[in-house]
Amino acid sequence: MKNPRNIIATSEILGEIILLLIVASTFSVIFYNVSSLPQLDSPLNVTIIGKTKENTLVLEHQRGAALNLDTKITLNIGGRSETFQIKKYLDAKAQEDGKWNIGERLIYPLSFNTSTIQSHFAASLQAADRESNSLVFMGGFDVYPTTDLGVTLTADNLAPTIGSIVNFTICVTNYEGGTPAVDIQILSRLSKNFSYISNISSAGFYDPATWIWALPSLESGETACLTITARAVLSSTPTQLVMVLDGSGSISSTDWNIMKEGLARAIENDSIFPHDGNVELTVVQFARTYAQTEIAPVQVTKFNYATIGATIRGITQLGRSTPIACGLRLAADQLRTVGGFAVDKRQIITLVTDGVANVYWTSGYSGSSQGYDGWSKGTDRYYTGSASAKSSNNRRGNFITKDLDATGATSITIDFRYRLDDTESDDLYLYYYNGNTYNYITSLGGGAEDTWLHFTHTTTSSQYFKPNFRILLRGGCEVSENVWIDNVVIQTNTKELLNDGFESEYWGENWWNPALKSAEEASTYTVNTLQMVQGYDELNCLGVGVGGMYGGPDNDWLKSKIVWPQPGHLAPPYAAGWVKSITTWQEFEEAICEIFRNYFEFSNSNYVKIISATPFTDPLSGNNEVHIILSPS
Repeated sequence: MKNPRNIIATSEILGEIILLLIVASTFSVIFYNVSSLPQLDSPLNVTIIGKTKENTLVLEHQRGAALNLDTKITLNIGGRSETFQIKKYLDAKAQEDGKWNIGERLIYPLSFNTSTIQSHFAASLQAADRESNSLVFMGGFDVYPTTDLGVTLTADNLAPTIGSIVNFTICVTNYEGGTPAVDIQILSRLSKNFSYISNISSAGFYDPATWIWALPSLESGETACLTITARAVLSSTPTQLVMVLDGSGSISSTDWNIMKEGLARAIENDSIFPHDGNVELTVVQFARTYAQTEIAPVQVTKFNYATIGATIRGITQLGRSTPIACGLRLAADQLRTVGGFAVDKRQIITLVTDGVANVYWTSGYSGSSQGYDGWSKGTDRYYTGSASAKSSNNRRGNFITKDLDATGATSITIDFRYRLDDTESDDLYLYYYNGNTYNYITSLGGGAEDTWLHFTHTTTSSQYFKPNFRILLRGGCEVSENVWIDNVVIQTNTKELLNDGFESEYWGENWWNPALKSAEEASTYTVNTLQMVQGYDELNCLGVGVGGMYGGPDNDWLKSKIVWPQPGHLAPPYAAGWVKSITTWQEFEEAICEIFRNYFEFSNSNYVKIISATPFTDPLSGNNEVHIILSPS
């Protein structure tokens, strides 16, 4: 908190400017500010520049007439006033010719004690030339005393075990060259890893309830110390954490290594991830058509975290497809049957993916590939509103309505708009579901291009008048081929079954494909298997990538259908049930560290900080706060 440079005073004499400028140097202890510009009547034209240095006020004659040694200067500071002649504070050599000449300096000592020190003082300075019997300059200004306070923090046990005693010693010093300091308050805060026992101080009073050490005063050069005795304790919340990692082929080997390295380093960082044995870690990878356990449930301690990090770095990427359902089911079963599961223990599932589910679960932790990622939200083309459903290369396959109750109907009418781009006849098929099988209705892929087309069809076949009637649109687009559908209306002769313009927050809320539905069911399975409690347990997701091979993860779907509790939200905030989106894997390590900080609210940093003192200005504020990291085990 260094003092800014500023102007002390200016005045006008016979139309000429007489300027007194006080410049606070690097070593300043006082700051001056212009507050008045009086008019004076004097034949003299004098410029005096001033600065403060080591508790002194230095005035230098820089321009104009020489002043007699008996010129009187009156200095008023904080209610104290002193009038002195120039010769009192001008050095002997400068006085030899009987004048205060250009380039010569007057040095006035400034002093304060604990009873007179304040944050700042109103002050004024004026000089009267005895020979001309007139003022040569005058001005009002503020004085800001400064003092350099600094703190240190040490501990007598740098590797404490749970239950051991640690003595923390905090010292505060008022370094030489400053003024006295009074009303000092220091925040001496221990992390949750330590339970307070007692304290002893050489001065002042420490309140363990507020963590504040209050000192009435410190003279320049004086030091006071406080010792806090505490016991090392377990502080993090007992947690079962499983990282469910996407190892599919859409992630390059370079990005896969970035993800592994970022996760390993985050877990190794004991300032954000507890190494006290309270966190049980599991790592699952899903890819191809199955999921597998990479790290079975293990309690992370200061003795094994390095081994865990090395194991993560050695995980081999499986590649190919994205069986999210298999990954979630394996994660739930690992926590429940292998780990130290307890209903009152916190469970956190973190899904990390760059794509959309395209494998549906069949049994165990395996499934069948549907071949593609399914349709996506179309924001580039739409018949009305701002969105549609889109099929394109790698985002195609089956797009199926949820069950529609058509019991009691005598007819069903299907009506929608669709748009084609470079497609062929086999790029869009329509099917109806009769409760047991999907029946082919028509091919729509060979119509006119780049315009919205209208399809409507009515069936009176009683096989479709079922409680689970559906329609299925199958997209088969290749590279550079696209299909959009919008404004889908399905109604019987008596009621409307579906009206979807894909404008809702989750654009596919009335539709599914086998892999998406399977992942949604796996999310429900995870919550039920682990008996998750809202506000305590959570299932979250980190979605990585935008516009990649598969267009990036479908964050709307993840937020609305997968994370728990529902409804989910885009992070932050990190209340349970969030999807955090990052653009590239290069951001992964920073993101996962941020996530872990929010999971554990964990800090093993013990710190001391000067929070107030008089005077409040400090030329070296960098020594006002200090941290020491200790991780009990």
